[in-house]
Amino acid sequence: MEVNVRDAAAHARRLGYQVITAEQLRATRCLLVLVGPDAQPFAVLVQRRSLITAADVQDFAEILFLRRLNRGFLVAVDGSFSNEARRTAQELRQAVITLTTELPPANGLVATGLHPVVDLH
Repeated sequence: MEVNVRDAAAHARRLGYQVITAEQLRATRCLLVLVGPDAQPFAVLVQRRSLITAADVQDFAEILFLRRLNRGFLVAVDGSFSNEARRTAQELRQAVITLTTELPPANGLVATGLHPVVDLH
């Protein structure tokens, strides 16, 4: 997935999601609010960076809080997550953040009942 809002939104649609909003936050970061088969909105923060840190997870948690969403995917494009990022995602109480390198297909979320705090692929 590219970190271009148009390409990211098109990718999410191909995976079976309805795109509610799509914003380019920075050159290396875009935010999507999607709805899947369960009709519950969630956010996806797509970020191109070699290492995603705890600060990135905290930034995303704040975005979720401000938008009144309780779950989201933080997608690392061409990167990985620091141990601190993993711990921070696990410790969050107000939101469930899934750390991943790929957004799963919408039908895969329903089939697996995916509700992990951290799911590294």
